Amino acid sequence: MKKTIVSILALGLLIVSCSNDDDAGDSFKRVTYTLIEVNVENPTDGNGDGIANRNEMLETDCYENTQLVLESPTEFYNVDGKFGYLDTGLQLSVSCQSDGYNGSYEFVDNKLMLKSDEKGVETFEITEDKLKVSYQWTFFDGDLEKKAELVYQKQ
Repeated sequence: MKKTIVSILALGLLIVSCSNDDDAGDSFKRVTYTLIEVNVENPTDGNGDGIANRNEMLETDCYENTQLVLESPTEFYNVDGKFGYLDTGLQLSVSCQSDGYNGSYEFVDNKLMLKSDEKGVETFEITEDKLKVSYQWTFFDGDLEKKAELVYQKQ
């Protein structure tokens, strides 16, 4: 009788100790950040409403549905969306293009580091539920350059 009780207890401990290991990866939920601001140095009036804004998202729908998605706890992410720019040369024009890429990620202190073959390493500052990253964009073979700060909101 004692052997039966000890065997049942040992089997119970074995089952309980193994179940947590198997479920650890299943508990990760995708984390999605949506682009909410594209702030540039010089305000522009891309939509012709008479109001110039530093946030280009208020001037064009080029950035609509741009998201950064952390897909798994094993360091995989995906970025998908539309990007664009406002050209304030002789005539104001808006140009949009789709962009999508993926790679690995890691958290270092209060930063999110994205690594990909397409973009290299991108460093995002984490502030509460937002991600911020700055870029120096170059267009038209170097004829147009501007700095932009992108802000993503956790969903």
